[in-house]
Amino acid sequence: MKKALPIVFILISIYSFSQTTIKLMNYNLLNFNNYTSYCDQTNNSHVAKAGYLKTIVQNQEPDLLAVCELGTSPSVTYTINYILGNSLNVGGETKWAATNTSSSSYLANGLFYDKNKFEYIGHEVVATGIRDINIYKLKYIENGENILMNIVVLHLKAGNSSSDASQRGEMVDYLMTRISNLGNSNENFIVTGDFNVYTSNETAFQKLINPNDIQYTFYDPINQIGAWGNNYTFREHHTQSTHLDDNDCHSYGGMNDRFDFILIAGSIKDGNANIKYKTDSYKAVGQDGLRFNKSLISPSNTSLPQEVITALYEMSDHLPVVAEFYMGEQNSSISLTTDPQFYANVVNPIDDKLVFKLQTIYKNKIINLRLMNISGAIVYETQILTQTDQIYSYDMTGLSKGVYILNFNGEGINQSVKLVKTE
Repeated sequence: MKKALPIVFILISIYSFSQTTIKLMNYNLLNFNNYTSYCDQTNNSHVAKAGYLKTIVQNQEPDLLAVCELGTSPSVTYTINYILGNSLNVGGETKWAATNTSSSSYLANGLFYDKNKFEYIGHEVVATGIRDINIYKLKYIENGENILMNIVVLHLKAGNSSSDASQRGEMVDYLMTRISNLGNSNENFIVTGDFNVYTSNETAFQKLINPNDIQYTFYDPINQIGAWGNNYTFREHHTQSTHLDDNDCHSYGGMNDRFDFILIAGSIKDGNANIKYKTDSYKAVGQDGLRFNKSLISPSNTSLPQEVITALYEMSDHLPVVAEFYMGEQNSSISLTTDPQFYANVVNPIDDKLVFKLQTIYKNKIINLRLMNISGAIVYETQILTQTDQIYSYDMTGLSKGVYILNFNGEGINQSVKLVKTE
């Protein structure tokens, strides 16, 4: 007769890992404090725009704000400090800080962050000969976590000519070369900004989502791949232009292009390096799907409070894009291994796949893997051979929603993890 499995009910110790969410917003600020013959203090005042940005940020409550089109006169530092003092750290708020940044162009990128949740580690500048691309490294520090993430902020060449597209591709070449030279694959990289692409078939976009070296692949979290430009099918994801009519500064013609993106590395898509994209959290702020070739304000837009819609309309010809991410080891270990040289880091909750990575010194050690329901009945089992840092993945599409216990058992090893199946 088979013996019951005591590992589910007799717990060696309790150990829990935190799991919180953070929100990233990407926004083209449209010549913020950069004055030209067509964007001047009458139709694009940075003083007025600071107020609009405050309204938008207070409504969306991001933890990270990645931006492009910061003016560099008298310096980009002046523009960043103006935003900090007039849009972010206002009304008694003090949490916002900014990373270092630089630009060889008259327009710069930037990244603002909640200093209670993140620590700024460093900054890489990717010179492209057109506009710099910036790679900001942060450490997530809330709840005692120490998770590294890399935010790439870019603003690719505008225009719809073949020459413009070619230059966008060359800019991405510079970026991908720098990422590969940094090592550690593209773990916990996010690429965000104004891509200025009209279709996913364009070279620049293909170099990100379908690179020659697959370890540097980036993914669209909502998987809306196609020819976005002037295409009704993608009306819910268009981010430009908020204006139908020409005011000499904003681009016009209505909402019909998807220029603004948040793309994620495989480690964030799969959640195997302590950051995971939160399903259905990606959206273009203020986009209700009723804007195709129309402005943000006509017909009436009720997707957000009216003052926010007005602020979005006045602030920029682009809409901001947001996405949320789970931060933490994303598991709840209900019994720890008796062997300190073995630990399973499991992506949790799970949807259609069970994914985990082993932290161990052992190679080719046989481990019995059992997945049980809360009654202790085994619903899936197999054997694995341990390999350091290997990512294991198993199809769970046939598994019902609910709570399960995942157990790793071998010589001197006994670890159980409580899992939640969400789909």
